[in-house]
Amino acid sequence: MNLHAAVPLPAAAHDTSAPSDRGYEERVHRFGDGLVGVATLPAGRAPRATALILLNAGLVHRMGPFRLYVQMARRLAAEGYVVLRFDQSGLGDSPLSSQHSDNRKRDEVRAAMALLEREAGVRRFVLGGICSGADDSFNIAPLEPRVAGLVLLDGVSYRTRGHKLRHYLPRLLNPLRVLRALWRRLVPRREPPRAVGNDDLRDFPTRDEASRRLLALDARGCQVLLLYTGGVASYHNHRRQALEAFGPVMRSSNMATEYWPECDHTFYVRRHREKLFACLQDWMQARFPD
Repeated sequence: MNLHAAVPLPAAAHDTSAPSDRGYEERVHRFGDGLVGVATLPAGRAPRATALILLNAGLVHRMGPFRLYVQMARRLAAEGYVVLRFDQSGLGDSPLSSQHSDNRKRDEVRAAMALLEREAGVRRFVLGGICSGADDSFNIAPLEPRVAGLVLLDGVSYRTRGHKLRHYLPRLLNPLRVLRALWRRLVPRREPPRAVGNDDLRDFPTRDEASRRLLALDARGCQVLLLYTGGVASYHNHRRQALEAFGPVMRSSNMATEYWPECDHTFYVRRHREKLFACLQDWMQARFPD
């Protein structure tokens, strides 16, 4: 069997087609090296020229945290955009790849783009996702000229001087916190195991390399949305921090940043999801109207 051809999965697959009167329809595909994904397409109309590809958030199935990707795909498809959410190798319903490659993630995205070009006729793509999905998108985009946009939800950023001031100054002005910190230093106790932190889990390039990537993406006209929530306050805690971290490139009209401290990392609260969907719809329609 040609694994690069799109083939429907059996009826027992997790995702099923939705009625077209909702403004979208869904098709399940197996493509590439056994990858499984769901393409959500506009119903009853020709799709727009740009498609969104959503990459797994950590180890979460292609549905996204609490089905966030499903809802996002359907909202955007109803506006005319094709959206593919697929399981990368070894995640969800996609088996671990049989081929070892340093470029595996890039190859999988290229297979996803080939699928959408063949199935929907789109040749321009936006990559995106939450957390590691944002990291993978940011790492792949500079290598793929067909990537015209990035949606980075709680993606790359760095602890700047401003971040440290905003983080530590309120604590220093709180006498109770200061006393607790002094007590922990003065009273000997067994050290607890080191907690696993952001630096252990994320795939960020160096800060200089990230800035160079953004400059290169800006030069080729790539549209970038960086949206941060209160869920990543450990490394990003202000609406101007992207400018602090990456410099003047963030003043480009191709770059858009948002900071929503009231939202959690997975947009669990319904009104926060509605805010996210509205933001994405507005951004996609403004940057990719065709």
